[in-house]
Amino acid sequence: MKKPKNQVEVTVKLHQQVAYDNVNYESLFLSDTFMDKRGHKSIYVSSEHHTRLSRIANVIGEDKIPLYALLDNILRHHFTVFEDMLIKEFINKSKPLF
Repeated sequence: MKKPKNQVEVTVKLHQQVAYDNVNYESLFLSDTFMDKRGHKSIYVSSEHHTRLSRIANVIGEDKIPLYALLDNILRHHFTVFEDMLIKEFINKSKPLF
């Protein structure tokens, strides 16, 4: 797996607008693809989301990034941004075995 060339640090405050200084969508999600090939799992998205993702990959990404790589980049960003929140909620909702 390749390491990203450009890293962007983002701070998110819930229910507030997020500012990305000197960053555009292409540099966040469409420049470096980290996947060498498709994964071994299939996922399903709504027709609306598929259409939007396809248009983003085709127009902004200039057909240089496959749809699965764009979605993987979006998910990677989501998990990075919300990691602490996800861990906290997971701990709060998991019950001990004994």
